[in-house]
Amino acid sequence: MRPPSRVLIVDDEAQIVELLQLTLEMHGMQVRTAMSGPEALELAGQHPFDVIIMDVLMVPWDGFETVRRLGARMGPALPPVVFLSGLNLAEDLPRVPGLRAEYLVKPFRPAHLIEALNRVVRKS
Repeated sequence: MRPPSRVLIVDDEAQIVELLQLTLEMHGMQVRTAMSGPEALELAGQHPFDVIIMDVLMVPWDGFETVRRLGARMGPALPPVVFLSGLNLAEDLPRVPGLRAEYLVKPFRPAHLIEALNRVVRKS
């Protein structure tokens, strides 16, 4: 099984986005970024992704609401999601049919993110 190659990062903090993008590109992944849920919805309609990295605490929609909306639009084509948050809200994961998800609590090591991406893609 090959690791994910096309990744969408969704986070409203530019520094986090830059760090994640650099880390993933160093692992040979193609990365697109969105700074909000609405922007993520737009990008997901334009490009295919193997996995989405989604911050939980954002505005105007939090990461869970963004994934609910992505799931409503994409149905079974919704790629796996790795949620990121400074709070452990894993029990609040959205109820989206067929959702394959991992949850990482910040701060985490880049290696933990790569492991989570590989795990969630393997579940697909």
